[in-house]
Amino acid sequence: MGILLLLPFLVSGYWICLNHPRIALSFHKYEGQLLYLLVAREGVLSFLIAIVFSVFLSLFSYITFTVPSCNGWIQVSFDYFPIIEKWLTDHELSTQSNADIGAFLAQAVVLCLIVPKLWTSFAVWRLKRQYNLQTRAELDTQLLSIFVAGNPCLDLLMTSIRHPKTKYLFTMDDRKVYVGNVIGIGKATEAQGVDQHFILIPFLSGYRDKDTMQVEMTTDYASAGESTIMLSQENIVSAMLWKKEVWETFKATQDAKAQVPKAKLKDKLPTRK
Repeated sequence: MGILLLLPFLVSGYWICLNHPRIALSFHKYEGQLLYLLVAREGVLSFLIAIVFSVFLSLFSYITFTVPSCNGWIQVSFDYFPIIEKWLTDHELSTQSNADIGAFLAQAVVLCLIVPKLWTSFAVWRLKRQYNLQTRAELDTQLLSIFVAGNPCLDLLMTSIRHPKTKYLFTMDDRKVYVGNVIGIGKATEAQGVDQHFILIPFLSGYRDKDTMQVEMTTDYASAGESTIMLSQENIVSAMLWKKEVWETFKATQDAKAQVPKAKLKDKLPTRK
């Protein structure tokens, strides 16, 4: 009976940690004893809620009524506890004297496996009302924006997702550069957070000169359709807002300088009198 009570704690607590919109974002940070304590805490809360539901369901066992039949009136009762008590005693999970308590706890155990789904659904509904949102996707984006507020890189990626018409220039550790807008980042799991990869719709790409560090664009994706590139967040060296007019002005200046012929050395020497 003890295992029957302990297992739902862990299962329900783990389910809540994976599916609760807020807890799931930071679940990967917990390790060792902290992980067990978090799962146990959510499991205990789930079991307490299940006990409350079990109390209300137990009240139905006192409801009896009669219905007409061919042989007169038949008494109908919602008291299903004797069936559970008999099953527990037949399988030696409880004694005859404690069968009523065992039936109540068995009912709470079953409800404990249902509560996590109801609890996470209620949390999603409450948070959508709190932030005045309509869909779960909008809620996930909102919570993720709050969660990454202390991480400049993730904050910039989320800003790009929220403003798809705004483009950013990303410089990677191999000196490659990409211009585009971010459409998605990694999803938090029990093993890793959202700071792994991101998906970019490229507009331009190129590289930085190793000597001058000037940006040279080599590929234009204007005619490539909706192509996407997945990049690693840990390889980002720098990121900045991309302004097309500034880039065009800079390139025009560079091209003008390149067209001016360099003065020869003899022309720079002073003339003899």
